[in-house]
Amino acid sequence: RGGGGGGDGARAVRGEDVYDATYAMRDRDYALDIAERSHATRARAAGDEWFYGELAYGDARRVLRRAARVVGWDDDDDDAESTSTSSTAGEFVDLGSGMGKMVTCAALTGLFVRSRGVELLPELHDEASAALETFYERVRDAGTSVECSISLSLGNLLTFDVSNADVIYIHATCFTPELLNATAMKLANECKSGTRVLIMSKQLPEGWVFEAFDGGYMALAQPQTHWKLDCWMYEVRRGSSSS
Repeated sequence: RGGGGGGDGARAVRGEDVYDATYAMRDRDYALDIAERSHATRARAAGDEWFYGELAYGDARRVLRRAARVVGWDDDDDDAESTSTSSTAGEFVDLGSGMGKMVTCAALTGLFVRSRGVELLPELHDEASAALETFYERVRDAGTSVECSISLSLGNLLTFDVSNADVIYIHATCFTPELLNATAMKLANECKSGTRVLIMSKQLPEGWVFEAFDGGYMALAQPQTHWKLDCWMYEVRRGSSSS
């Protein structure tokens, strides 16, 4: 929806302002309450799989830039000019997108042409869809624009199309072993070679098609708490016979 000039530091400031204005009344606790009430009304997930989690904007942006192969930048210097190995990283996908915050954060980085999310809980999806309308209003209010197609879907992450994804994010803190294994199998079977996977709190089996990239790990901040979460970073790698 249009394009804005300026360096990466200016984009970061504008993006955080838009993000904060969009979710000012939709913080982590608000989303967690929606998820808890949805699960209590009709359980759609096993155990605590419904549990809601999110990242602080600054760290979400940092890990997305890292996964999108941004080079020539300093983790601690958002004012540094940055270039990517390609003009964009293509498609971002959030499996279990909740309030849609990682989806809009990815769009605000300017690194993706498409940003998509899927959420299992209808009440959370409805709130995320309403927040997306607010997001576009705040983008216009800021006098800027977003060059990224954004979509939020209601559905099961295990049936969501990831075949064109370049970067996939999964907040897997409360995944059961069964769901984690099913998700790993899905990614191994459906992702193209080179897809990068960011998974919170859980690890995927290395030595299969998942290889750690760029150190394979970051500790990322959450909003409304001093605790950080482990983020494990993988790249899907296939032999020439299977790519």
